[in-house]
Amino acid sequence: MELDLTGKRVVVTGGSKGIGLAIARTFLDEGARVAICARDIDGLTAAATQLSAHGEVHHRRSDMGVVGDPAAFVEWAAEALGGLDIVVSNVSAAAGPDWVASCAVDLIGADALIRAGLAHMEDDVDANIVCIGSRAGSVAAPRIPAYAAVKAATVSMVKSLSREVARRGIRANVVSPGDIIFPGGSWDDARLDDGKLWQAIVRENPFRRLGTPEEIANVVAFVASPRASFVSGANILVDGGATSGLQI
Repeated sequence: MELDLTGKRVVVTGGSKGIGLAIARTFLDEGARVAICARDIDGLTAAATQLSAHGEVHHRRSDMGVVGDPAAFVEWAAEALGGLDIVVSNVSAAAGPDWVASCAVDLIGADALIRAGLAHMEDDVDANIVCIGSRAGSVAAPRIPAYAAVKAATVSMVKSLSREVARRGIRANVVSPGDIIFPGGSWDDARLDDGKLWQAIVRENPFRRLGTPEEIANVVAFVASPRASFVSGANILVDGGATSGLQI
């Protein structure tokens, strides 16, 4: 299936590693033009060099938890790309129990990014927002209550946003990954340790494995593509069936 993403102008936050890096690479492979940001300039520069083999990529250091940075990144990206079609809000504070950091990045920063992006989008169903949520927002997460709460709030925020922007023909959705493994990530550390935590998380998944960033990126690219033109306000769990509760 062709996704018809050729020439689309895309911004991806947290694009230097893991899920964000895979999302940026997937859009590039589909013919899109991409701007990424991250806090770590060294990792960001290395990612941009890697991604440049796949297509046109721009990069800029930004911190979604700093007031003014989300809008500044969008303004810079829109100028570099000649406008915007798709905004992927991927960055997270991943702050576990830290409510201040979680709210600052995952909610306030994400909202600032989205609002700035909408100002550069044309009124068209091909223009859309995709926020990266988490399975943690749909289940009890006693060790990471703030992270889980802001990811649940992300779903609510995007649901409301989807109704707000529909009059412009713009879509908004959430893609919520389950447990994802990639080099340097927390689950990779647990795998190398091969302790009880790793064994338990693998057993918890019906497929007896963790997901990959590419499996998330493929869903994001589809949801952001014209092929998903009637999908808006959705929270799509990509967790290998690990979440047992019903979404009603």
